[in-house]
Order: sequence, then structure tokens, then C-alpha cells
Amino acid sequence: MSTSNYIITVTAADRVGIVHAVTGAIRDLGGNILELSQTVMRGFFTIIVAVEFPSEPAQSVLAETIRERGRAFDLTVAVIPARSAESPIPAATGDRFILTVLGADHVGNIHGISGCLAARGVNIVDLHARADGSRFSLVMEAFLPPELSPLTVREDLERFGKGLGLEAFVQHENIFLATTEPSPVRVGPALHTRGGDAVVPH
Repeated sequence: MSTSNYIITVTAADRVGIVHAVTGAIRDLGGNILELSQTVMRGFFTIIVAVEFPSEPAQSVLAETIRERGRAFDLTVAVIPARSAESPIPAATGDRFILTVLGADHVGNIHGISGCLAARGVNIVDLHARADGSRFSLVMEAFLPPELSPLTVREDLERFGKGLGLEAFVQHENIFLATTEPSPVRVGPALHTRGGDAVVPH
């Protein structure tokens, strides 16, 4: 059975309920969400969704359905066709690494860091950066070409950051997961208070 795939992005001032509205519109049109990423940045909500449909809804209909479902949120919606599962995008080669850069905030930090990686053929697949006052932090997931040493990448990044107060770390995904994998959290009965102190039921 042929399917149609779309990449949908939605942006709005952050308010409770936007994810519910967007995913509800997709569900009503028969769409199956394959992948979703959402963040709030400086008070603005952004979501990007990869969706598969059993038929082929028009881009304008899909966008308008989402906007109408989220009318209370004044959504900005963009819809573009994506490759179907029958024509998958070639997988990135090499191993996945977690790259972290910490230090002082300067204009051009991200431009310089990404330039170091592009020159070595490193494919960035996920990136989050933040300037908090004078402090800068960046964490990314990236595929390093098989022939590229992570030590070389770190040396390139630290060469760029020398004099800017930046320090770089490059860690294989397996090591990162082994050292940061979260433990399951058990949600028990609600806490109640007695005289202002929390009481944990037994």
C-alpha cells in the first residue's frame, strides 16, 4: 500500500495544549507520527513532526486543518513532502558521538564550531545550544566518518576555542548512554501533608 510522508513544523507563543491540538489534527486526518521533536525557546514553542498518511492529503489541507484545530494558539504551520518509506534517506555513515562545548559566550561560537565539523565531514543530527549570561553551552549528536578520530575532532574544536575560553568533549554514544542512562521512576500515591511536612505513604 502506497503512503505519503510529510514533515510538519509548527511555531507559536508557548501555551499549554499545543501538542495535543497538533497531534489531534494529524490523527483526525489518519496520520501516523513516525518521529517528533519539540522544544520551547525564549518563550516560543516549536515542534517538528515526521508523519505518514495512508492517502495523500493536500499540503494546504493539512496545514489548514492544524491551524484550525489550534486556532486558539495562533499557530504558524509549514508542511513539506518527505521521502516515503519506499525511498529511505541514506543512513549516515560512521559512529554516533556526543559532542559538548562549554565556556564563554562569544558572537560566532556556533558558526566556528560547525565549520570545524563540516570541514571534517561530520554530520550533525541533533544540536542544542544556549547562552546564559556570559556562559555558553552546546551539546550535539553527530556522526563521525569511520576514518576520523574523535581526538582529531576535539583538537580541532579546542584549537578554535583557544583564547575564547571554550572547552570541548567528544564521547562515543555507547559510553555516553552507559554513564547517563536514567533509571526507571516509579510514580506512587500522591503525597499528603501533615503539619506542613510531606508524608510518604507506606
